[in-house]
Amino acid sequence: MKLKITTFKTLLLATALVTLNSCSEDDAADEIQMEAWEIELEQVKTATAAYVDISVAEDEGRIDVSGFVPNMGHHYLNPALADGTFEMLKPEFILYAPDDNGVMRMVAVEYGIVPADPENPGNAPEGFTGDQDEWHFNAEIGMWTLHVWTVLDNPDGIFASHNPTIGD
Repeated sequence: MKLKITTFKTLLLATALVTLNSCSEDDAADEIQMEAWEIELEQVKTATAAYVDISVAEDEGRIDVSGFVPNMGHHYLNPALADGTFEMLKPEFILYAPDDNGVMRMVAVEYGIVPADPENPGNAPEGFTGDQDEWHFNAEIGMWTLHVWTVLDNPDGIFASHNPTIGD
């Protein structure tokens, strides 16, 4: 009987060790340390996932307002959202770039905020939590813009204005 109890205790201990190793402290720390902007980014990706199909954007009334822009792609604007406010889950623009076969693929979202006085735009709008986002004032169109490369990886960073992987 003593042998059976010892074997049972050994199995119980082995199971506990395997369980503890599969849930390492690093995994728990990663979840705890996820920055607020990273959580917001995941929410944006979820909210805009349907736009991988360009017909969804077009059916919504989005229009290509830029044609192809090197290192960015085509900017599809929803005019109804161009109201001067930052709505994280409703970006004004969805960006598309043609793949090798010419099929338009979603690559990013972009926010566009027109300041009260485009001649004196002041400070960048508040966007994602923290200071990771990189707003840029585009004097040509009189708008603060924020690109977020939600689909296509950008070696220059998720909030960089241009993405060299798109090309000219």
